Amino acid sequence: MVSVLLISAGVALLGGVMIAPDAVEKIVGNTEVAVRKAVHEIVAPGTLPEITLGPEGGMREMDQCDGTFTEMISYRMDEVLPLYAAHHRCGGDIILGWELGERVRVAGSDVIYEVVEERHTPKWSQVELLKGMTGEFMVQTCYYGENKMRFLALAPAADQTAP
Repeated sequence: MVSVLLISAGVALLGGVMIAPDAVEKIVGNTEVAVRKAVHEIVAPGTLPEITLGPEGGMREMDQCDGTFTEMISYRMDEVLPLYAAHHRCGGDIILGWELGERVRVAGSDVIYEVVEERHTPKWSQVELLKGMTGEFMVQTCYYGENKMRFLALAPAADQTAP
């Protein structure tokens, strides 16, 4: 009975991928983000989520998919915070589960950061859309199954005591 259910679910998923691949990617990706966040709270209760900032570069460096957020030199512009980006399938999706006010860590730093601002843009939008965001730096990734990017501005949290 279980094998019939699993085969049926597999056939349904395969059919969905062929008919509506973006919708399936969105559902599966969002489920992964929610499960990963819940597992973190069970396995490491009281610890803050953590990202690793990588070297500066561009798409080639980001495409290496090494689990770091690449500082995107193409986004350097007056009035735009330094931007670190990662593909959602390469660890960038961790930020899809973050909320405004959430406290996070950056590997190798003793500073606790807080998400202070959020913006969404279509993929490949002009950098100018990010002018005026406040904070110390931004992190970015794309949403699953959507033509949309998420930008979060991070600033040192007022409360630097670890949970």
